[in-house]
Amino acid sequence: MKLRAEAPAKINRELRVGRLRPDGFHEIRSRIVSIDLADSVEVETGDGSLALTCTGIPVPADESNLVARAAKALAERLGRPSADATIRLEKKIPVGAGLGGGSSDAARALVLLAELWGSRLSFEDLGALAASLGSDVPFFLVGGEADVTGRGERVSPLPDSPPVDLLVVAPGFSISTAEAYARRGAGSGKGAYPEEIASLEIESSGNYFGPNDLALAVLEIKPEMSILLESARSLGAESTITGSGSAVVVRGAAADAQERLASAFPESRIIRCRTLARQEYRLRTESSGGSQWTSHR
Repeated sequence: MKLRAEAPAKINRELRVGRLRPDGFHEIRSRIVSIDLADSVEVETGDGSLALTCTGIPVPADESNLVARAAKALAERLGRPSADATIRLEKKIPVGAGLGGGSSDAARALVLLAELWGSRLSFEDLGALAASLGSDVPFFLVGGEADVTGRGERVSPLPDSPPVDLLVVAPGFSISTAEAYARRGAGSGKGAYPEEIASLEIESSGNYFGPNDLALAVLEIKPEMSILLESARSLGAESTITGSGSAVVVRGAAADAQERLASAFPESRIIRCRTLARQEYRLRTESSGGSQWTSHR
């Protein structure tokens, strides 16, 4: 049996970072929405071992890849002697750009492999396994628009906002999430972390994007991004750094914004995309065999 599905990216409309938790992660509160830029994941029965191949944007095809880690974690959870599957990953989402590509791939691999292996895990069990792999992974079991809290593992689906057209500007470099948090903790931003983050600014501001508490840390890591961010701001209604960077997202872009940004920043990838409502996310991420978890998401 062969199963295939898309693995869409995400953007953060707002990202607030709170206190350091005992587990070493920070409390966050963020509004996340899916976009139609997507990788694809295909799985089929293997020959007794795990085989992962990757095409498109270069990424490791070894045990450092979150897809391979997801496969092995699921096999262990199910008591299987090995993660016997062939997995093909086609990468289109820029890496290290704050777009959640690796987490989305891992979530999709979990769902596809659970179906391939005839798993009877509940959606809650799969969500717990997703959270053990990474803070963003549980969101990608849900998609659409949601608030995430805790270290990112608590996902509260929201009614979808109307579709929004966006430009994603991905520079020719990646930024480590761990480095961005470390730099923020070393003094970037507006002083100490708050103990609690009661609400998001976008809930009352009327803006599409709210603050990103990691943005100043990202700009310290890559100072050249400040020029890119200012250019993006001059060519759209709103712009922001998404997640821990390095991608900049523009809403309400001018008609010639893509061409002007491509000319000014030839090393960057300029991508037109739009947000995905939850129903469309479900349709895009449903496997070729019809995922057994679709009705729960």
